[in-house]
Amino acid sequence: MQLQEQLKDYLNNISLMRSQRRQPDWKFSCYEEIYLKYGIFMEPRVAPEELKGAPSHCYYNCQQIIRKKKYKNLTYVEGYAIAPEVSFPINHAWLVDSDGYAVDPTWRETGLLYFGIPLDNSWVKSFLKARRRNYDLSIFTGNYLEGFSLLKEGLPSHAIVKIGN
Repeated sequence: MQLQEQLKDYLNNISLMRSQRRQPDWKFSCYEEIYLKYGIFMEPRVAPEELKGAPSHCYYNCQQIIRKKKYKNLTYVEGYAIAPEVSFPINHAWLVDSDGYAVDPTWRETGLLYFGIPLDNSWVKSFLKARRRNYDLSIFTGNYLEGFSLLKEGLPSHAIVKIGN
């Protein structure tokens, strides 16, 4: 429980600092605010070897996996996670399985904690197609390409997937 509180404190501190420079007509001052509003904690599950992708390319790895029909039971997630060898939260992408467990195809060791927003795979694919770039970019931190639309308007309700209860 202590790690969960530390992660939320970390995100709250970032949000507090950035809220001082909030754009008056924007819904959010930073992506951490969005994570705090819609994010959930997920218990980790070891990813099958067949899912393992390139180290340090979490967004690309996860975006490629959800494009395959074979893995339709996995949902794309972005948020923050804590790796075993790192003492602070890292902006990261992973997948969540149909049982609600975080499945990380990027890190060789399963993370200690995952907190993020499960995003509808169809919405993610559509969003990336409109972006017209196949880079290793986060939906959120790469959103400067869309003029910060997610900060201005927030996430559409159909973009968020409800996991568990």
